[in-house]
Amino acid sequence: TFDQYVSYFYGYGMDEETLTQFLRMTEEGLIEYRMPIWKAKELGVTLSEEQEAECHTNAQAEVDEERDMLLCYYGDPEGLVEDVSELTDVQRESALAEINSELEMMFGDGYTFDDYLAMRLQDMLLSYRIDAISALLEERFYTDTPVDKAAIDEWYETTLAEQQERFTEYPEEYLDSKNGLELTETEFCLYVPAETAQLEIIYIPEDDSASDRLDEIAEKLSALEAEYGKLALSGENEERQAEIATEYAALKEENELLTAQHDGAAKEIADKAYADLTGGMTFAAAMDAYNAHDEDENGYYEWYVFLDGSETTFPELAKAAAKLDVGAYSEPIRIGDEYYIVRLAERIPAGAVDRASFDTLDETVSNTIRADLWEAQQDAWIEEAKNAAVYHRETYESLIQMYLG
Repeated sequence: TFDQYVSYFYGYGMDEETLTQFLRMTEEGLIEYRMPIWKAKELGVTLSEEQEAECHTNAQAEVDEERDMLLCYYGDPEGLVEDVSELTDVQRESALAEINSELEMMFGDGYTFDDYLAMRLQDMLLSYRIDAISALLEERFYTDTPVDKAAIDEWYETTLAEQQERFTEYPEEYLDSKNGLELTETEFCLYVPAETAQLEIIYIPEDDSASDRLDEIAEKLSALEAEYGKLALSGENEERQAEIATEYAALKEENELLTAQHDGAAKEIADKAYADLTGGMTFAAAMDAYNAHDEDENGYYEWYVFLDGSETTFPELAKAAAKLDVGAYSEPIRIGDEYYIVRLAERIPAGAVDRASFDTLDETVSNTIRADLWEAQQDAWIEEAKNAAVYHRETYESLIQMYLG
């Protein structure tokens, strides 16, 4: 681990203070990594035979995969062989010879690939055992650490006050949170800064099937105009001028036709979707029919807007929603070359949201509080482990002098 630190930062210069810091970082890293085993032994937490067997199986599988990868890499440097079973005996022997040669340079004479794989198995086994033991410790901690109602109430009141202040000053953050646009999305929006609409949306994008051809026509028309202008000014090659005029007229006609099709295609689909709705199709079925989605998904699409149109990407949608009763839907709304049909699913009044409307709030907050407590417990155990550890620094601080020369 110390070698890795030095290797990574070597280009930035090394001095005794920096190298000493790397050793302290190595110590802390090893203590943090192995702490669960130490704490589990102290608390009497052990893995079952089945869990131990699963750790062995998973560790062996990873080592086998690494073994095969290395044999393929050294046996076929060109990368044509993807399965170790495809290596010839000659390739396998060549790979083993090269691997053993490199291992001897790294670890000393007589160190073989089998020795390396045995070391890797122990490393992987330790990693899987630590993960499994950590899971048992966490499970035990959660069982032994109930969260009382007072802690949940305190979280609610604190979070409500924080959101009221933040969303009032930055109302767009509320919409970002509801629409899933922020990286740290708030699971519960407890405060609404302005009257909000929850919209269900049918979205008809513009038809871009002819866009490449329209771009190509535009370039050709521009080139023909430039060529015709030069010829007309010079009074030369009237025959070519006539050819240009004919070609230009044909392209203009094609351009007008494609443009009309381009403008009308999305409207035609939007009108059909609206006709289906007025004919009795449910809005959910229409969203599934007209919104693009993967096979294993439905076409449900919702969006939140302030009904006054502020802080909203498309105020046209908010304006349409403001005229609707809950449950009603709009006629097709054109925005640019796209069309939308919106259904007002809910009007959300400004102010604090009724706590009772959050069915899972208590359970989720309880888990959040316990997760924070679990993290704090781990930090406390790590500090405890650092204090309990016995350091034999005289046996490894000589590494500093080795790097300093």
